[in-house]
Amino acid sequence: MISMFMNANKKTRKLRSSVRILLLLGVCACLVCFGLAGWHGWRYFHRRDNTDAQKAEHAADIRDSIAIQENGSGTVLKATPDAGQAYTDETLFLGDSNTVRFMTFLDTDGHTFTTADNTIAVVGMGVDGITSVPCEQFGFGTVSMDLAVSYLQPRRIIMTFGTNNLGAPDVTAEDFAADYARQITAVEEAYPYADIIINSIPPCGKYSHYPIITIEEIREFNEAILKMCEENEWYFLNSFEALADRFTGYAKEAYIEADGIHFNADGLAAMHRYIRTHALNTEDRRPALEPVPYLIGPVTEIYTVDPLSNQEFSEEVLNPHAQQAEETPAEQYVPQEQPPAEEPAAEEPAAEPAAPETPEEPQNP
Repeated sequence: MISMFMNANKKTRKLRSSVRILLLLGVCACLVCFGLAGWHGWRYFHRRDNTDAQKAEHAADIRDSIAIQENGSGTVLKATPDAGQAYTDETLFLGDSNTVRFMTFLDTDGHTFTTADNTIAVVGMGVDGITSVPCEQFGFGTVSMDLAVSYLQPRRIIMTFGTNNLGAPDVTAEDFAADYARQITAVEEAYPYADIIINSIPPCGKYSHYPIITIEEIREFNEAILKMCEENEWYFLNSFEALADRFTGYAKEAYIEADGIHFNADGLAAMHRYIRTHALNTEDRRPALEPVPYLIGPVTEIYTVDPLSNQEFSEEVLNPHAQQAEETPAEQYVPQEQPPAEEPAAEEPAAEPAAPETPEEPQNP
C-alpha cells in the first residue's frame, strides 16, 4: 500500500513539473509574440512617419522644379500681358510632334495655334536633326531647319525639343545640353538677327506608353537647358509649369493624351497661352527683309519609327484629329491690366467748302 502511495506521489510530482514547464513555455511564447508585435508596430509607425516626411520633401521638390528661378540672370521669361496673336504670327516655331500639333489642333477661335508659314516641326525628331534632316520644303527644294531660318528671317524663334532624346543609355543631361547647344548655335549663325527662345521639355503623364521616360529625367534635362541658356545668353521659356500638376509633378491629366507624351487641344491651348503671356519684347534687330522663296511647308512625317519605342508611329500621332480647345480655365494666368489708352484728341470740324465761284458773264464786244 505504501509502495502504491509513493508511486502515485511520484506521478503527481512529474505531472506538476510538466505543467510548470508548459506554463513557462507558454509565458515565454506570449512574451515573444508581444515583443514581435511591438517591434513590427514600431517599424510600421516609424516607416509611416518617414514616408510622410519623404512625401512632403518630394512635394517641395516638385514645386521647386516646376517654378524654375532665374537666378537674377534675366534668362527665364517672366509673366507679361497677353502679347496676342500678332506675337505668335511673327515667331517661328521649331520642334517635334507636339509642335506639329500646333498646326493641327484648333484654338478657341477656331483657328490652328500656328500655321505652316511659321512652323517647322517633325514627328519623332530629336535635337540632332535640327541641322541634319532636310524637312522644310521651298519651291527650289527641301532644306534643314537652320538653313530654312535664313530664308524665313523670323523676328524670334521658339525651339521645343528633347522629348525624343530621353531614355537614351549613357547620355547625361550635360551631354544632351551640349549637343543641343551646337545645334542652336548653327541656327543662330545661319540667321543672327532673331531672338532665340528655348522652351522647356514638357512633362510626361503619370501613366505612359513609354516606360523609358521619367519625370525625374525631364526635370534634370530642363535644368541643364536652363544652364545652357544662361551660358549662351539665350532665353528660357518654362512652359513646363503651365502643363504640370503641382501635386504630382506629372502632366495634368486633362491636358495629356493616353500615350503620356502628346498633348490634347486643351494642353496645347495652355502652352500657347503661356507663350503669349511670357512674351519677349525686344527691339526688332532684323535688317531689311529679303523676299521669301515660295514656301510649301514642313515635311512632318519623315520618321516612320518611334525612337522611344522602336515601333511604327500610330496614325493618330502622325495625323492627329483637330480637336477644338475649351475656353480658358479660371486657374490659368490672368494677364495684367493694360494701361488705358489715351483718348484721341477731338477732331476739329472740317471747314465748309468754299462756294463755287460764279463765272463771269462774257462782255459784249
